[in-house]
Amino acid sequence: MKNNIKNSILLVLTLFVVVSCVNYKILEKSKSQKPDWVHGIETNYLIGQGIGKNYDEAKLNALHMIKEKIVSSVAQNISFEQNIKVNEIRYKKAIEFLEEYTSETKSKAGGGIYLKGISLSRVTDYYWERFREEKKEQVVYFIKYPFSPKDIQQLVDKWNEREVALSNRLDTLKFIKNNYYTIDEIVTDIEELQYLSDIFVDERKAWADIAIKKLQNKLQAIKIVSNTDSLGYFSYSLMLENHLIKTSRVPVVESNCAEIIKIDKQGKYNDIEYNYNNCEPDEKNYLDINYPINEIRLSKRVCFDVCLKKILIQNIDDVSFSSQHKNFFNKWHTIKCHFTIESKSPLPFIIDKIELFPKLCKRKCKNNDNYKNYPAIIIENIDKEFKGKGTHPFTQVIKLQKSKTKSWVSRNGVSTKISGKIYYHSEQTGEHKICKFDDFKYYTNW
Repeated sequence: MKNNIKNSILLVLTLFVVVSCVNYKILEKSKSQKPDWVHGIETNYLIGQGIGKNYDEAKLNALHMIKEKIVSSVAQNISFEQNIKVNEIRYKKAIEFLEEYTSETKSKAGGGIYLKGISLSRVTDYYWERFREEKKEQVVYFIKYPFSPKDIQQLVDKWNEREVALSNRLDTLKFIKNNYYTIDEIVTDIEELQYLSDIFVDERKAWADIAIKKLQNKLQAIKIVSNTDSLGYFSYSLMLENHLIKTSRVPVVESNCAEIIKIDKQGKYNDIEYNYNNCEPDEKNYLDINYPINEIRLSKRVCFDVCLKKILIQNIDDVSFSSQHKNFFNKWHTIKCHFTIESKSPLPFIIDKIELFPKLCKRKCKNNDNYKNYPAIIIENIDKEFKGKGTHPFTQVIKLQKSKTKSWVSRNGVSTKISGKIYYHSEQTGEHKICKFDDFKYYTNW
C-alpha cells in the first residue's frame, strides 16, 4: 500500500515537471552556458535579477533589485535605539534616506568610490535569456554588481554624518530668534523644523514640534495695522508685536464694488489705490486684504464710506394726497402730495422732478393682474433743496384735472399701489440720479 502511494506521488511530480518544461521554453540566451554566479552568492558582489517584456525593461528591473539589496544591507548595519517601536520607525527612515541617496547620480570628487549612482557601468558580468512561458515571451536578465563591506561602511558613515548635521541644525533652530524681520524667514524655519520632525523619532522630534508651535504662534500674532485710510487710498504696515515685519508675498486685494488700481510696497509701507466710482452709499463697501500664506490667515477687511463723495436718496414711506381746492366750476383740482425720503449722504441735493404711477385694485388683489394702471402724474420744476443725512419729509402742491383725480381715489378700491421716480442732483458733486421706488401704498382724502 505504501509503495503504491509513493509511486503515485512520484508520477504526479514527474508529470508536473514535464508539463512545466513544456510550458517554459528558452528561445535565446546571451551565453551557451548559464554562469555559476547566477545561482549563488559571490563575495563582494550582489546578484540582481529582473524580468521584463524586453531587454531594457528586464535590465532596469535587475538594477532595481541591486539597489534594494544595497539599501537593505546598509540599513541593517546602522545602529538603532533599543526601543522596538522606535527601532522600526528609524529603520524605515534609514531606508528612505538610503533610497534617496543611492538614487543620486553625482559622484563625490576625489577619494574612493561612493555609491551615489548605482549604474550599469559598474556591472562586471551579465547573463540573459529570452523565453516563452504560457504562450508569453519575456526576458530574464541577471547582473553581477560589485559591493564590498567597505562600500557598506561608506554609506553607514554617510548616514551618521547626516544624523549629526541634522541634530546640529535642530539645536540652532529650536532656540527661537527674538526678532524676525520677514514672514518668509519664519515660514522657512517652520518648513525646516517640520522636515526634522518627520525624520526624528526620539526626543529630538518633541523639540522640533515645540519650536514649530512657537513659530506658528508668532505668525498668528502678525497684524495688519493702518497708517493712512482715506477714500481711494489705504496704507498699512505688517506688525509683529512691536516691530515691523515684511514679506515678499503680494497680498490679494478684493472689493465688493471698488476697482483695485495699484498695490505697491514701499519699504515698510504697503499702499493700495482703488477707484470707488461703482460704489454706492447704501452699501457696506469694503476692501478685503488677504496674504496667501498657508500657515496662517493674515487678512483684514477695510470698510469705506462714499457718502462724502456721492449722493443717494430713497423713498421710505407711502405717499398721501390731500385735496387743497376743488371748485365745481373749475376743471382743475389742487392737491398737496406728501413724501418721506431718506438721504444716505450728508451732501446737499436738489429734487428736480417726480413721476408717479398709481394703480388701483377693486377685487382679488393678491393677483397683480387685477390692478388697473392710471395715467402717470408728472411733477416738474420742483427745484427743492435738502441738506444733511437722514429723513426729510416734504410736500409738493400740484394741479391736476378733476376728471383724472376722480378715477384713482383710494376709497374706490380695496387696495392701492404706487411706483415712481424721483429725479435729483448735486451741485457739489455734479451727479444726476434717479431714485426709483415700487409698490408703496397711496391714500387720498377725497
